[in-house]
Amino acid sequence: MERRQLLYTLLLPVMHLYVPGLNKGKALYFLFVKAETKTQGGLLARPVLTSYYNSDLFKYRPYEPYNVYTSPIEAILCSDSCQSMYTQMPCGLLMREEVLRLGAIFASALLLAIRFLQFNWKQLSDDISSGMLNPKITDPSLIECMSKFSNLTQNLLNSSSENVKVKNGRG
Repeated sequence: MERRQLLYTLLLPVMHLYVPGLNKGKALYFLFVKAETKTQGGLLARPVLTSYYNSDLFKYRPYEPYNVYTSPIEAILCSDSCQSMYTQMPCGLLMREEVLRLGAIFASALLLAIRFLQFNWKQLSDDISSGMLNPKITDPSLIECMSKFSNLTQNLLNSSSENVKVKNGRG
């Protein structure tokens, strides 16, 4: 797993040669873990990315300017994908002026994020404007980490509300 991580760390520096400035700003990547299941033989089974995100290699990775994420680690590690998305999305929206990269490991996750925003923009906007965390968020680690975002200025909150509006997926 360490060699795979080292190979991945070469990707953005090489891209930086052709697209300057990738080492600035933050990345709004939608990263998710899946719940573990047990096989009939009693062994734990989970996707490789879940193993990686739960590993110390990911949790305690050294600072790298290409991998500064808007999403808190608690949101990435939450196995409830709805709560995870509902916390990753406002973090990205609130830090939108710093975001230079947007993506997901799989295209389907990015499409889900776009669809999620389309259907939930009003509630997300209301939550950001009020500075309150949606009652749908019940995971204690998410509640704690999201409390850091309640100290944002009113100006930022108001501008986020205006910029989040999406109409029929064309906004």
